[in-house]
Amino acid sequence: MARVLTEAYIQDGLLSFAELQWIFLASTGTVSRAIDHYQRQHRVILPCPGTILDMGRMLTHKDLVVRLHLQGFSVLQIARKTHHAPRSVDAYLKVFDAVAILHIYGMDPVLMAAVLGRGESLIHEYLDIITRYLKDTDTMRECLRKRGVQLPAKIAYSG
Repeated sequence: MARVLTEAYIQDGLLSFAELQWIFLASTGTVSRAIDHYQRQHRVILPCPGTILDMGRMLTHKDLVVRLHLQGFSVLQIARKTHHAPRSVDAYLKVFDAVAILHIYGMDPVLMAAVLGRGESLIHEYLDIITRYLKDTDTMRECLRKRGVQLPAKIAYSG
């Protein structure tokens, strides 16, 4: 199934799970489990409407993009592995950076959502990723520094 999805994508096509169901004479559940298992085992995102067009919620792009970034992969390498445009990878990482910065300074997730113009559930997804992969503030600061973000130790309040 992974090979078929990749070949279709190379030829400017996308196959849905329903189409894979007919091709492989399998149930939608079987197709879904097989694709999910392959993606998790190989740490890739296969090209299908749910991943390329951001429809559905299989293996989250955010989690994989951030994890690959933290492992030292470049934006271009991540884009190739996830079948995304480099600008899409950059967009995920910029939101990750913003949430990490606001988290370091102790901003409430509800306020983060308002400031960033994003949904609370999205903010919580990024906070979950931060909690899983960046255990403390120093690690977060180091990660941001590697991305070119310099943070002051304290922010002066002039209110």
